[in-house]
Amino acid sequence: MARAEALAGVAPIKTSQVVFAVVAVLVFAADRVSKAVVAGSIPLGQEVPAIDHLLWITHVQNSGAAFGLAPFGSIFFLVVSIVVSVALVIYVARDGGSAYTDTMLGLVLGGTVGNGFDRVLHGSVTDFFTVHWWPVFNVADSAISVGVVLLIAGQLFRQNAD
Repeated sequence: MARAEALAGVAPIKTSQVVFAVVAVLVFAADRVSKAVVAGSIPLGQEVPAIDHLLWITHVQNSGAAFGLAPFGSIFFLVVSIVVSVALVIYVARDGGSAYTDTMLGLVLGGTVGNGFDRVLHGSVTDFFTVHWWPVFNVADSAISVGVVLLIAGQLFRQNAD
C-alpha cells in the first residue's frame, strides 16, 4: 500500500513514450553496429560498391553536420546534439505528443545520440553510405532526416485535414 501511495503523484507512462524510447534505442544500436562494421572492415577513404551503380560504402570521418555540411564545427554540433537530446526527452517525458509524433521524435533522438556518441569518442562522425549525387551519410543521419521530414509531413497533413 505504501508503494501505491508513493507512486500516486507519478503520471503513468504512455505507450507512445515507451515507443519513443524503444525507437531511439533501436536507431542508436543500428547506428553503432553499422559504424563498427564499416570502421572494422573498410579502410578510411576506401569505397566499396554495395548496390551496383546506386549505392557504395565509403568510410569517411565527418567533423561537421549531417551530410558533411559545416566540416569544422565538431564541438558546436556536439553541444547542439546534447541540447536537442535533452529537449526531446523532457518534451516526451512531460507528456509528449501522439504515438506518431513520439515515434518520429524517437528516430530523431536515436540519430542525434548516435552521432553525438561518435563526436564524444572520436571527435568526428563515421559516415559511409554513398550515392554519388548526395553527400556521404550514415544510419543516424538517415533517422534524423526521416524523423524530421515525417514530423513536418504529419503536421502539414493535420493542418490540411482541419
